[in-house]
Amino acid sequence: MKEDFLHFLWKHQKFPHDNLTTTQGSSLQVVKQGVYNTHAGPDFSDARLKIDALNWVGHVEIHLKSSDWFAHQHHQDSNYDAVILHIVWEDDVPVVTQSGMPLPTLELSKIVSPKFLEHYQKQFLQRPQWIPCEEQIHTIDSMVWTHWKERLFIERIERRSELIDELLSQFKNDWEAVCFILLAKNFGLNVNGASFLEVAKAIPFHVIRKNWDEAGKLEALFMGMSEMLSPPYNDLYQEELGATYSYLKSKYQLQTIEGIGMQYSRLRPLNFPTIRWAQLAQLYASTQGLFSRFIQKENQFNTDWLAEVRVSDYWKTHYVFGKSSASKNKGLSKAFQELLLINTIIPLKFAYEKHIGNDPSELIFDWAQQLKPEKNSIVSGFEKLNVDATSALDSQSLIQLKTTYCDLKKCLNCSVGYTLLSTTQKHE
Repeated sequence: MKEDFLHFLWKHQKFPHDNLTTTQGSSLQVVKQGVYNTHAGPDFSDARLKIDALNWVGHVEIHLKSSDWFAHQHHQDSNYDAVILHIVWEDDVPVVTQSGMPLPTLELSKIVSPKFLEHYQKQFLQRPQWIPCEEQIHTIDSMVWTHWKERLFIERIERRSELIDELLSQFKNDWEAVCFILLAKNFGLNVNGASFLEVAKAIPFHVIRKNWDEAGKLEALFMGMSEMLSPPYNDLYQEELGATYSYLKSKYQLQTIEGIGMQYSRLRPLNFPTIRWAQLAQLYASTQGLFSRFIQKENQFNTDWLAEVRVSDYWKTHYVFGKSSASKNKGLSKAFQELLLINTIIPLKFAYEKHIGNDPSELIFDWAQQLKPEKNSIVSGFEKLNVDATSALDSQSLIQLKTTYCDLKKCLNCSVGYTLLSTTQKHE
């Protein structure tokens, strides 16, 4: 038994309401179950109940056992003084209010259907192969999926907006600086994204502004801050970049990050950090005011101009310093452009439109539905369960579903889990 199951039961009123009584023998009528609280304090606020002949307005608190009231120190917390109903699975000890009166308690184990409980335990508490409802998820109605995916997609974008808001606060509402930091993070992809993010945050953006017409200096800046330009050098080009970085570091009093480290293992050569930094340097050298360009209405869905980004001549014949390879332009592929759209441009657009007071939801839905779905293990896993992704909106939603709900077993907060449980109850 998990407490979130009791939250689910109360939130959706999944129990018989005929002749409800408290453990003290008082009649109980639920007028309004209250507003679910995901923050500190009682679990539901603004509940409206009728206990015997009296109408009550206040909070509802939920525990597995009534003794948890004391274990969680609620009897010493004034935030719980306005609790009007204690919901428990097992009423093992009496609980009294601050005034010494018994706290009205509803014991759910006495009224919840045994079959409903059995299905919950079998469906969501057993160890799954991949997700808890993998045997039933394909049965969910398409309308349920449509609404749930949209909510999941917005959740994912809003989570990214939280990072944008933090960066805006940290970098004095400089949208261009925040754009650079997000681009750097996503140029680093999953393997090096966190390291690219820290490097970008450590580079004062005014240094990029003063040097963004010289790709060589930007390469030196990015790679030097990433600790790629320390002697002994592997060839003359690395030594030249090292000298340029030493000059920039001294001129702008740059502070490097110790032990930042860049990973090369398990990466295709085109995704090596050297190549991604070189591409980002060329992008900024060729296009000033990237944030402004990203959010212009005429460019909202057109990223063809990103295909023009190449690398410097040295990187056409190298993937790492000191080892030559066959010549290749190493531009930004269409798939990578779409990743930038999904992970950088769309979240930036969403956050900016909200910042200026607009609702960007429909625009963002339209963008995401026109983009191809990402190819990754999560999307492939859902495809094996007959849940297909036909657009980036679908794939982003499924990633959000797996990482935020399935992996954490928050099945009772998920529309899929709710639908499966509700369907079971109806057929009892």
